[in-house]
Amino acid sequence: MTKTILAFFTDTHLGQKLVTKTEIAGDKMGYENTPRQHEQHLRLVLSDIARRGISKIVFGGDIGTACSVGGFFEHLRAHAFDVSLILGNHDSYGDVAPYHDMSGATVAGKLCYSQQDPHLKRIFLDTSDNVVGDGQRRWLARELEGVRQAAIFLHHPILPLDTPIDRTGAALRDRDEVRSLLIGMDRRISLFCGHYHMTDEGREANITQYVSPAVSYQIVKQSERLTADTGTFGYRILEMDEEEIKTQVVLFSRT
Repeated sequence: MTKTILAFFTDTHLGQKLVTKTEIAGDKMGYENTPRQHEQHLRLVLSDIARRGISKIVFGGDIGTACSVGGFFEHLRAHAFDVSLILGNHDSYGDVAPYHDMSGATVAGKLCYSQQDPHLKRIFLDTSDNVVGDGQRRWLARELEGVRQAAIFLHHPILPLDTPIDRTGAALRDRDEVRSLLIGMDRRISLFCGHYHMTDEGREANITQYVSPAVSYQIVKQSERLTADTGTFGYRILEMDEEEIKTQVVLFSRT
């Protein structure tokens, strides 16, 4: 049986350096602009994806500073990848538009679109405003009509995580509405997201959610306060066929 294989990588945060290296003060993420920050991580991830012979990639949002966007796409063009892209809360539609074809977007001002895979429908949502919003939710409901299985890519998780960052205001503002929409449909839904800089897998009803590691740095899943791990980075590989989606997390350690 032919499979679709793709790599999902997210949260490069190019040019954005954490103000602190371990405990994050005040439970808030603080950055200072540092040119070329995390670029080596991105190069290593893209090289590893190419070495494995994977040609399809999906970027999960949060490129980094506005000044780093052009360089980000230069790194992608160094490989012969078939690129799909979504926006995160550190991204701007206007900053990305000069470098990426936005013509497929179907909701005004939002980079949301779908692709028909031989095995399932792939749906891409824009949560750059920390919300899916009424327009995208209506579009999403239409996209799921008549679909047996769908893979939805968005920056923010929809199902709650038992981790400090989920309780500090970082969650998607309308995730309960999106969650209710998806649970109310008789579809197999797989969600692929980033944003929380950690690896996690959760299930509820017909939804399976995969949170993927960041290319930049990780956040410790279980700790009393937000704590960063700046020495680990990675991405996720997806293998899709008509029956299931298998995933593999690839992690690197900076020495």
